[in-house]
Amino acid sequence: MDKVLALRGGSELVSLWAQLSSVIELVSAVALSGVGVGLSVLVAQAGAPERQAQLSWRALALGLGICLPVALAATVAGGLFPETLSSWTLALAALCGWIGVIQGTVVAYWTGLQRRDLLLALTVAGALVALAVTVAAPREVLLEALALSQVLPALVILFLPRPAGALLGPRERALERYILPGVAIGVLSPASTFAARAFVADAMSWHEAGELQALWRISDWICGFASGVLWVLYLPRLAAAQRGEAFRLEMASAINVVLLPSALLFIVLFAVHRPMLALFYDPSFQPSATAAALIFAGSVVRIASWLPLVALYATHRTRAIAIGEFLSVPLFATLAGVAGGSLTLELAGVFWVFSYACYAAFNAWALRR
Repeated sequence: MDKVLALRGGSELVSLWAQLSSVIELVSAVALSGVGVGLSVLVAQAGAPERQAQLSWRALALGLGICLPVALAATVAGGLFPETLSSWTLALAALCGWIGVIQGTVVAYWTGLQRRDLLLALTVAGALVALAVTVAAPREVLLEALALSQVLPALVILFLPRPAGALLGPRERALERYILPGVAIGVLSPASTFAARAFVADAMSWHEAGELQALWRISDWICGFASGVLWVLYLPRLAAAQRGEAFRLEMASAINVVLLPSALLFIVLFAVHRPMLALFYDPSFQPSATAAALIFAGSVVRIASWLPLVALYATHRTRAIAIGEFLSVPLFATLAGVAGGSLTLELAGVFWVFSYACYAAFNAWALRR
């Protein structure tokens, strides 16, 4: 997708789609990073299919309700502060983010059931639709068409089993505990990423913001895979184990299977990042080797911070999750904003490493308490 966007509109179009994606994520993540993950945990711990269905529909109702005021607020904010994106485009993104809660709830339900075949099929289908839109949509409505393509997978709601009984009982109410971390992560992370790109563009230009986005994107080839393994494979296992020796064995397995290979892959990625950026974007995407090394190093620390984070979710440590979120992307964006005109991509890389080192240390400390 990013390669096609770069060919059709250069680094500016890549940055603008990243900004619009942040708005979509800002709305949907309020539910999916809290109630959605809680649904995966509780479904993994629930035995009866009827109880699992009850949990899924309760999570959907909670998620849509929580995200509605966020979507409305994002729409109003877009109308008050239109810059490079029009107010109606931002409003469309907010609507798509709200509808995206439907798909995300089904994904969370399948994650709890460990139905990785269905998760893979949905991911591939969604990616193909988005890529087709990126290639075929007219340039003047490309961003809007891409936003709309994000809601098509919501049709998977047709495959979510309906419960026969009422949505009652303590396990259903346990979903409400996950609202707090969902609001913290769902609002802070995409809003901070949005702000960080704006700070980079203001201090340098949108081209440098596009280069930073490109480094994040190619980092996500590894981070996204690591995240998928942790949330899809290890989250339900840790939730089922809860505590004790089985829990410790799963954590040790996650370190060996996810963290150590990821660190090695980032070393390889650094060695080939210049031709990769030229291939998947265009030859003008040439950040310094120092900036690339720092962003990649910070991404390794980012993956390390996710290991205790997944364990905190599995053990219902929702308050610690919410507090720790301030030490990740929000801290990075704050440091970038304070740097002002002196901000460079290299300094942004230092902030990236420092922020996630703080986040990893806090999560590890909270898990050991």
